Amino acid sequence: MTYTSLTAEEISGLLYQFESCTLPRAAWTHEAHLIVAVAYNLLYSKTTALEKARLHIRRYNEAVGTPNTDQGGYHETITCFWIWLADCFLQIQEDKSMEAACNSFIRSRYTDQKLPLRFYSHALLFSVKARKAFVAPDLAPLEMTGIATTT
Repeated sequence: MTYTSLTAEEISGLLYQFESCTLPRAAWTHEAHLIVAVAYNLLYSKTTALEKARLHIRRYNEAVGTPNTDQGGYHETITCFWIWLADCFLQIQEDKSMEAACNSFIRSRYTDQKLPLRFYSHALLFSVKARKAFVAPDLAPLEMTGIATTT
């Protein structure tokens, strides 16, 4: 599925399938991760959004046969980064309906998979330490002004 213009029903369906671990593995794309980040930030506080993302990504990975190990699966720092970025994006959005926010984010310049590497060195971001626990960036601080000036 290409996530270029989703309806509210499709977003709800994605969330349901993800949380119930029935989403096909091939559909758990970078864009799907980002839709979940935006939706969780809209539905919950940032703290709860992060807690739910942690829980459901780990559970989903295990259900589809992706082990959460030192080398693969759940990555704490990357999850924190995208939850933070989605929250920052939502702070500047006027239309915060689920449909508008998710579609705006997916079409924005903030979805580049390499964006975390503007804040983290490759060695730090892909370290076991960063996979297991949040680590602060070593290249630039996580602040919205850093995002706005780097693209």
